[in-house]
Amino acid sequence: MRRALIFTALVVVLAALLFWLGGGMERVTLWAQSAQRGFQEQMALGLRALRAGEPGALATLWALCFAYGFVHAVGPGHGKFLLGAYGAGHDVPVGRMVGIGLASSLAQGGTAIALVYGGVLLFNASREALQLAGDVWLERASLIAIALIGLWLVARAARKVLWQTMAGPAVAPAISPAGHAQCESCGHRHGPELHEVQALRGWRDTGLLIGAIAIRPCTGALFVLILTWRMDLIWQGIVAVLIMALGTAAVTISVAATAVLAREGALSWMGRLGRATWAMPALEMLAGLFILLVALNMLKIL
Repeated sequence: MRRALIFTALVVVLAALLFWLGGGMERVTLWAQSAQRGFQEQMALGLRALRAGEPGALATLWALCFAYGFVHAVGPGHGKFLLGAYGAGHDVPVGRMVGIGLASSLAQGGTAIALVYGGVLLFNASREALQLAGDVWLERASLIAIALIGLWLVARAARKVLWQTMAGPAVAPAISPAGHAQCESCGHRHGPELHEVQALRGWRDTGLLIGAIAIRPCTGALFVLILTWRMDLIWQGIVAVLIMALGTAAVTISVAATAVLAREGALSWMGRLGRATWAMPALEMLAGLFILLVALNMLKIL
């Protein structure tokens, strides 16, 4: 079953790359933008129905918000590119990538909530000021953070390649009765073990990924929160934004999981060719370059 999933993921990734290189992403972008405008109109009508007390209006609004979040994530956005590239280029399990995808989407919704209610309650900000902050300044900050992550991943991969090139035959460390690696000369540990380093790096990488995505709030979330605040539908709007985040997470999680399975398939293939040692640093470098180029392109630098 897992082999079938890995094979399917490889096919999906290759098809997506061919689709993107053939200009298909532009058509998807136009469709997503049109669909988002339609959903925003429907959400505005749903809010009026909710304010009027029509039965079923709240459930309809939340369903529209979930659909909007899903369509928003399908369109142009850096979150799925960042998580997909990271999952393809790093030895990270599917479960962790699912958790990162969910957490980053919910954190993005939390940023929208904090921006709107912080701006309204603390600074008495206007709708135009909130949208400018979210759609321009925070988006730029998020893209800059993602570009720096891409650059950092490239540097980390290059360091691994350099280490593999220069490293000589490894000498196995002695193992203490407690199961810890220790120095043969003095019997003490001089640094963390490999699994401890990997665990620390995993938490650090997780925080960076979630933070870079969460900086930029969803435009639809700002739209819903501003309208619900004006209509005095506070908790309904907050829940709607969190449901919208779940719609976004459905796409980002799918992309991240597919990338992880495709990476496992690529590594298996490289192992058969005797290139497994270099495969992981190469994938990490390609992932970092991809993240960097996507961020720079969205910043209009390339």
